[in-house]
Amino acid sequence: IALIAAFAGILFGYDTGVISGAILFINQEFSLTSAATSSVISIVLLGAFIGSFFSSGLADLLGRKRLLLLDALLFCVATALSSIAWSVVGIVLARFFVGIAIGVSSYVAPLYVSEIAPARYRGALVSLNQLAINVGILLSYCVDYGLAFGGHWRWMLFLGVVPSVLFFVGMLCLPPSPRWLVFSGHGTRALRILEKIRASSREAEKEVAEIQGSIKLQRGRFSTLFKEKLRPALFVSAGLAWIQQVTGINTIIYFAPTIFEKVGFVDESSAILATMGVGLVLVLSTALSVLLVDTVGRRPLLLVGISLMGIGLLGLVFSFTSYFAGSTLAQMTSLFTMMIYILGFSIGLGPIMWVIMSEVFPLKFRALGASVATSCNWAANFLVTATFLPILESLGAASTFFLYFCLTLLSLLFIFFYVPETKGVSLEAIEKRLYEGRFYPRLRG
Repeated sequence: IALIAAFAGILFGYDTGVISGAILFINQEFSLTSAATSSVISIVLLGAFIGSFFSSGLADLLGRKRLLLLDALLFCVATALSSIAWSVVGIVLARFFVGIAIGVSSYVAPLYVSEIAPARYRGALVSLNQLAINVGILLSYCVDYGLAFGGHWRWMLFLGVVPSVLFFVGMLCLPPSPRWLVFSGHGTRALRILEKIRASSREAEKEVAEIQGSIKLQRGRFSTLFKEKLRPALFVSAGLAWIQQVTGINTIIYFAPTIFEKVGFVDESSAILATMGVGLVLVLSTALSVLLVDTVGRRPLLLVGISLMGIGLLGLVFSFTSYFAGSTLAQMTSLFTMMIYILGFSIGLGPIMWVIMSEVFPLKFRALGASVATSCNWAANFLVTATFLPILESLGAASTFFLYFCLTLLSLLFIFFYVPETKGVSLEAIEKRLYEGRFYPRLRG
């Protein structure tokens, strides 16, 4: 179930990563300015913000499964339209709807998996979504490289249709979320599903009873998220969503070929090839996180990961200092330290932000809370992506990456003081801690 749902992550990763190579050739065909280039890339993020923020009601009304089926159709149509657009405006409009599809899937897929997974495996199974995102990014880099020699940017975009069709077909075979079924008054059906995917009928009955005990009849309202009892969950999930982006990850994902060209790689193909190495590290290190998240825990991986990100950013600062700029040493240093940065992101903030976001909210607020946190993620993503090239041109690369390094240090403090450990804890137990005021690490004995 988790593997099929993770196809949403492949779509997410492919459609966000493919533009990094395609934009080099779109620039050539349409002679884009820096502002226009940022628009083609960042419009997806604006669409993702809108999709994630305004779809939480649909996740509760239609259910997680139905919404993901509709989302797969939107992915397919919008991706195809982006590949056949004959103007910059057409590309921007189609990519906007791709962004809406990404925004919906980015929180509904991990939400669906978290609600169907047993507590002891929940971290690993939800992390499969991030692994799938990174597989999608690596796949997009491979496609970009394979098609770069002919400049076939339209095929780069169009091939995203393939995983969207596979995702739709796969989701047809999956059950609805048992927790959503209980929430919607279909407890008997939820029990039948849990009996198929739990160790015993007794375990399934106990889980349904716990879910029913945690639910009140009214649905969650947006304003309730800001009340004292729920505020810690919103603060932590939205905070992690924000710092996942402002520490600079998508300047690497979207602009890696551009960065490598600036540091001295001589042509588009060599820059994309170097980017493929980054994508491979992204996948392998996320796979490592999947193996460790339910044994080592969420907090240790976050703390180690963000420390490695800081080291990688300092290395990029070194690569772009005027003394080394353009040298072979700068090229090798930029590639090596970018991989350290990616390693840190992939074992920590990358997968674990989505895990914690899908865990910390009570059931009746879970879709709404995850939607708000995800919209914060996409808003920060849009802000960073839209400003990266202008900041790069005005401050220079070394100062730009030093700015991200400073934000990484602040993020390390946030994780240390506020992010709780949720390894092996049932969703209902996390909810109980939240309501009892024992959510933050320092308040639990």
